[in-house]
Amino acid sequence: MLTHAVLRELATAAPRRLVISVHARTDPRDPANTGSAPAWLIELRNGLRAISERLESGNDRDTRLAFRDLRARIEQDLTDLTPAERARSVAWILDADGYSERFSLQLPLRRDRIVADTKPFVSPLVDIADRGAPTGVVLVGGELVRVVQIEQGEATEPENSSFELTLGDWRPFGGSAGGSPARGRLVTSHEEQFRSRVETQRDRLFVTAATETAIRLEALGWERIALVAEGQVASRFRDVLPPSMRERLIAEADLNLVGEAPPVIADAIEPLIEGAWQRRSRGLAELADDRARSGGAATLGAQETLGALAEGRVDHLLIDPDHDFSSAAGMIPPSIGGPPDMLAERAVEVAIGTGAQVTALATDASEKLRDAGGMAALLRY
Repeated sequence: MLTHAVLRELATAAPRRLVISVHARTDPRDPANTGSAPAWLIELRNGLRAISERLESGNDRDTRLAFRDLRARIEQDLTDLTPAERARSVAWILDADGYSERFSLQLPLRRDRIVADTKPFVSPLVDIADRGAPTGVVLVGGELVRVVQIEQGEATEPENSSFELTLGDWRPFGGSAGGSPARGRLVTSHEEQFRSRVETQRDRLFVTAATETAIRLEALGWERIALVAEGQVASRFRDVLPPSMRERLIAEADLNLVGEAPPVIADAIEPLIEGAWQRRSRGLAELADDRARSGGAATLGAQETLGALAEGRVDHLLIDPDHDFSSAAGMIPPSIGGPPDMLAERAVEVAIGTGAQVTALATDASEKLRDAGGMAALLRY
């Protein structure tokens, strides 16, 4: 799992002789990966070839020889991975001196990237952590409430995460009412009492489940809540949500998944969580635009944002990692540095190193970020 500690360690790593970062979108659901030569393998070979050509034309013999060994190892090891190890994406950071760390990801990377640098290439991993932030999924049925945690596409069930309707010794009164009118009234009265008891206990179930889930919000680090329930059941459960849960409710789905296995639940609501992330990200870009234009604590554009990053004032960086920032080459503060084609990566590294949040959003998905030149920020002050 890509924890904040892991990301910070990678982003703040000291420069080394040669670091290769492999980001392979191995998702078997991607139609491009269904052939005998999957797209991720083609991209891997092309990326390794491009790095080899660049190093072979240079004067650094030691680095050139080191990469020759790494290249063979990378392709062999990735092709030898089992389907479970490939998961839906693989991120592998390794260097010429023996360091190696590989992650099997259940949330697909945006695209394949093979990068040779002096530091780990972390932008794709930061994007995975942001899109896959811990989400509590509350599944509500008429007689059962379950809580499942989804983080970076992986679904797990916390302990004591199910709440069931209990009726004590009460049972529905079945069978014929017989021939006596009084007997018919007795049965009707009993059935009404039973239904009333069920509804009362269901209300208690919903209140208990909502209260207990709210208590776990902070302990389990849930930044978001998704509610999955059908029709009236969803409405009744929503009515008893504590404020702490209402504030983090990002999406609802009219589905009956309460009895499904966690992986099935994760697959079913992945588009829901992705859609909520897109809306949130566009909202952050709009907020940055509003604040900056009104003289508030925000920046628009590479020059202002890079300056704020260098001063440690950025609270939340919004960036399109694939945007061409070469026009900002002369504006790069010395503390950030790096060639223009690595400017987005360096900005992400500095943001992570200073404790800022990072959202990687394509300019095609946000008019405000596009107008800001692919980079904006919300500031601490």
